[in-house]
Amino acid sequence: MLDKIIIFKDKARDIFYKEFDFECIANGYRFTEGPIWDNNKNCLYFTDFQDDMIYCFNENNGVSVYRSNSNRAIGLAMDNCGNIISTESSKHRIAMITDSDSTAIAEYYKGKRFNSPNDVVVSKNGTIWFTDPYSEAMGVESEIGINGIYCIKPNGDVKLVYGGIKRPNGIALSNDETVLYVNDTNLQQIFVFDINENCDFSEPKVLATLNTSYGAGAVDGMKIDYSGNIWVTGPAGIWVLEPTGEPLAILKCPEYVGNFCFGGENMKDLYITASSSVYKVPIKGECN
Repeated sequence: MLDKIIIFKDKARDIFYKEFDFECIANGYRFTEGPIWDNNKNCLYFTDFQDDMIYCFNENNGVSVYRSNSNRAIGLAMDNCGNIISTESSKHRIAMITDSDSTAIAEYYKGKRFNSPNDVVVSKNGTIWFTDPYSEAMGVESEIGINGIYCIKPNGDVKLVYGGIKRPNGIALSNDETVLYVNDTNLQQIFVFDINENCDFSEPKVLATLNTSYGAGAVDGMKIDYSGNIWVTGPAGIWVLEPTGEPLAILKCPEYVGNFCFGGENMKDLYITASSSVYKVPIKGECN
């Protein structure tokens, strides 16, 4: 395990097995991202935004195309009704999608088009939270002029949560949904906002800054487990942090990691979208 995990605190041994392998379940992609697990269908969805594709994986059938012409979907999330929510970066919008269709949920804030929506999470009451950094890769100037964090209320109203982070990327909610976590790829930092059901929010505080000396990689995808630990991509792989921001461990991954999610039976598999491949790693702890 020593060559696969850096242990900072002994309690990390309650999360990872002593012996395990990175099982490559799919490869040959340009840049995998946005994984979500569908408990009802026992399958994994993930994107390859550079090839404009969304894929589906299950243990019986392997990988199949879920949707082509995805509007350069990057992040995916699932609401309580089982609908898939997508950040469609080439159409600058948040949309609800199926295998053949896409319906816009929000495209503008105060009449100005979003930049390139990147990551998304949905609360239990249906509020959609997402990050919208400007990306020169889109080939157009920013119309909105903000690297923003937004929420879309269940009634459809769009609210700017914060516009002061240089490159907002990964986003997650605490288990009780009173804290919003957002990271800044440029600064390798994780910020926290206190929030409530009305989408009121506090000023952000820095929870953690990841140490870049451990290797290549940046903060991007982020999830919270049942114990409230923060899992986030970063230097060398995937970091696990305590709710206080103190590091527990780094899972050293075979490729540059963009994102990940928990899934499988009892949510005890970690699915990792890592550049050209998707990996599966068994874990001990129950996770969201």
